[in-house]
Amino acid sequence: MRAVITLLILILMTSCTQYKKIVYLQEEDVNEQKVAALESYLLRPGDMLHVKLYSPDQNVNSMFNLEGNDNRSNYNDISIYLTGFLIDDNNRIELPIIGEIDLKGSTLASAKEIITDSVSNYIREATVNIKLLSYQVTVFGEVGASGVKSIYRSQSTIFDVLSNSGDISELGDRTDVVVLRKNGDVQQKLHIDLTDMASLGNPAYNIYPNDVIYVKPLRAKIFRNNIPIISLTLTTLTTFLLILNYIK
Repeated sequence: MRAVITLLILILMTSCTQYKKIVYLQEEDVNEQKVAALESYLLRPGDMLHVKLYSPDQNVNSMFNLEGNDNRSNYNDISIYLTGFLIDDNNRIELPIIGEIDLKGSTLASAKEIITDSVSNYIREATVNIKLLSYQVTVFGEVGASGVKSIYRSQSTIFDVLSNSGDISELGDRTDVVVLRKNGDVQQKLHIDLTDMASLGNPAYNIYPNDVIYVKPLRAKIFRNNIPIISLTLTTLTTFLLILNYIK
């Protein structure tokens, strides 16, 4: 009987999530930590750009800007996608009036300069504004709401994305979050410990378009999922010991 009680206590202790496993950035004696440098994202085939041209000539605006009026209340993911400009396999986009523009090796900032220069050859006193529409991140595993998340900030951190995903559950492993990142033809697998202040300097701290974030479960989840089986086994074992003790 003592063995059964001891086993029950052990199961309860191991099934409880450890406090240190669920608290972010735990080092109380560390007040400053250098944040990882934000790398320049290079536009690539498949990226979708929102390009808006502002000109004193309203006729030019209506010809160039596909969305028509500027009623932002009508904007949604579908309408923005339909009025965006796709970078093709040759790293080019095709704009009304202007034609094809080569954006190979361009960041968002340099792409704006290239497009502005191209526009100035045809339209005077025009201002160009561009945004990256394909800034999406996939989050799955032990989070509140997994799925593909649309990010509307060009500089987002892993905490921003996880907050937008309902945060990591109490059974998620914050000490080893995996970030999959494609860099050209190379697929990187990055690990980040969100309970450590040093994570602010980790390359996975800043999140980039098309990153995949996976939050692994803690071992405690396995114990919790197996509690019904363990309980049934212990009940059977206890009943057997009681019957055996009664027979003796």
